[in-house]
Amino acid sequence: MKLNLEADVQSEYSATDVHGGIDSLKMMFKVGKHALPVRLRIMTKTSKTRGVHMSRLVEAAARNSEDGHLEDSLRRIVSDVESSQADASVGCSLEYPFRDIFVRVRVELHRNRYAYSLSVPGITACPCSKEITGVGHMQRAWLTVELMSRDYVDIEEMAVRMLGCFSAATTEMMKRSDEAMKIIEAQENPRFVEDVAREAAGAFPGAYFVEARSEESIHMHDAVACVTRRKRLTTAKRLMSR
Repeated sequence: MKLNLEADVQSEYSATDVHGGIDSLKMMFKVGKHALPVRLRIMTKTSKTRGVHMSRLVEAAARNSEDGHLEDSLRRIVSDVESSQADASVGCSLEYPFRDIFVRVRVELHRNRYAYSLSVPGITACPCSKEITGVGHMQRAWLTVELMSRDYVDIEEMAVRMLGCFSAATTEMMKRSDEAMKIIEAQENPRFVEDVAREAAGAFPGAYFVEARSEESIHMHDAVACVTRRKRLTTAKRLMSR
């Protein structure tokens, strides 16, 4: 078989433009003091050609995988891609280490705006069972905040505010005395999942979507509450499904 290494089928003409690219690209990024595994989605426009040169997208990610801020890497990836292909967008998901938890982070950059989704774990203690029995049944819960920004946000500062919305924050390493104090802390601050959503909506007035989800300890279902200030963006909604 004779190879035609000069073939460039992607550059053949097509009258219909589509956005194409790569998804679930796993790569190590150096972000400040952290080396983090990230999963990337990079899209660009065909611009009257049959296909996207996808190897260029992988190369752009590899060339721009180290910076002081994750968002700067994303901007440089977009700039790199757009040097040869138009209308690029990039998104990534990762788990960011903070204190003794991992913050679930999703960021998408398109046309100089960032769509953020951050999720942190915490503890809820039920106010209803606390009122009836004197003890509120407790469970692990998750809080998700979604917002848009033209500049990058401080993930650690956001995580601090989010953790303050629960009855108590989760802690990984505890002795018996620490566990006792954690239980007392949560019991003295009982909150429904609805309360957690309200607290977060107040703490993040610019967020367009807030969701609190409780992994119920005495039920088989989860309890969920949300605040939606306007229609969720398609890009952020897509990221949340991954």
